[in-house]
Amino acid sequence: MPPIVLWFAQANQFFNAQLSTHFRSLDDGGVLPALWVLGIAFVYGVLHAIGPGHGKALVAGYFLANGGKKKDALKIGFLIALVHALSALLLTIVAYYILEKTASKILREMGGTLSQLTGGLIVLIGLWLIYEIITSKFTTTKEATKNIQSLSVVLLAGIIPCPGVMTIAFFAITIGHIVLGIFAALAMSIGMGITISLAGLFANNFQQSSFLKRHVKWLWIVRILGALIVMGLGVLLLMTSSVTRPF
Repeated sequence: MPPIVLWFAQANQFFNAQLSTHFRSLDDGGVLPALWVLGIAFVYGVLHAIGPGHGKALVAGYFLANGGKKKDALKIGFLIALVHALSALLLTIVAYYILEKTASKILREMGGTLSQLTGGLIVLIGLWLIYEIITSKFTTTKEATKNIQSLSVVLLAGIIPCPGVMTIAFFAITIGHIVLGIFAALAMSIGMGITISLAGLFANNFQQSSFLKRHVKWLWIVRILGALIVMGLGVLLLMTSSVTRPF
């Protein structure tokens, strides 16, 4: 296992252990353990999104290919993180209260199928971006089209449930603190949103840099490269039976 992957695995174990400790301290009373849970969840979200995964690359590839406003990068980044967390939270709650013992098995099977389905749709988004890049010499991309593309990126990048949120939610339910578990999931999504938004902002600023504006040929190459990154991520997901690190 590469050192960086091992380091992130150990970091995830550390944060899970810290969350477990402070969740258990809630029964002793006081507000401090709850604040610790929210703070740790937020930092966990930032770190979780920094680690290896396809979400940041998908956002970066999209903005390299399509460009946009800075507020669009921020909005898309946080929406992806929110969808990523809420999908995990919803599946966990449904699985726990309805499916119970078969929850983990079903969620694993759903994760693999959802990953491959998402991969196929991401490939289509990449092809769509290439089409838009080629035809942009003759027509201007409509705002409605860009909005549809942005929404597609949000859903496809965020729909695969977040394993970190699932861990928090399962633990919160089992010890009877589901409300705090929901707020912890939201805190984690804010942390992830910061990291993902920064990836989008960096790619967007590079795509709209003065150098690329002066050298249109290089701008066209960068845009094609961004679309190919998106397509490559889709192909990678199609070839993968399961995904545990969507970000």
